[in-house]
Amino acid sequence: MTKKSTFKLLHHLPHLLRRAHFAAEAAFVQMHGNAVTSPQLALLSAVLSQPGSSQSQAAQAIGLDLNTCSDLVTRTIAKGLLVRERSSVDARNFCLQLTEEGMRVARDGVAGAPAYQAAVAHRLTTEELKQLITLLRKLLGFT
Repeated sequence: MTKKSTFKLLHHLPHLLRRAHFAAEAAFVQMHGNAVTSPQLALLSAVLSQPGSSQSQAAQAIGLDLNTCSDLVTRTIAKGLLVRERSSVDARNFCLQLTEEGMRVARDGVAGAPAYQAAVAHRLTTEELKQLITLLRKLLGFT
């Protein structure tokens, strides 16, 4: 006779995080369409708040490793939303600047961020949302 497993997938943190990610991405596409991805919008908003930042600074601002951010920068440049220019202070470094279209997309994304968050967290109370954000920041080492 086989012993019944007590494992409950719908109580397993990695599975729940993945499902939450899918729900958040679906809400993002519903609100913003397919022209830009949520990581690209995060990058654009970081450069909007700190024009001329380096890839390293942008990566840190959005919580990505440098290699992942580099790929993200390349894809965002290809969409015509961002440009990479040599730093006037240190020619070994590159600075990121938004194009006009990138500026528009970033501003629209920042303006829509509260509605996007509300759509993702629609089943949570305000206090539960605060707790979840606090716990996720701690889990990810952003405290």
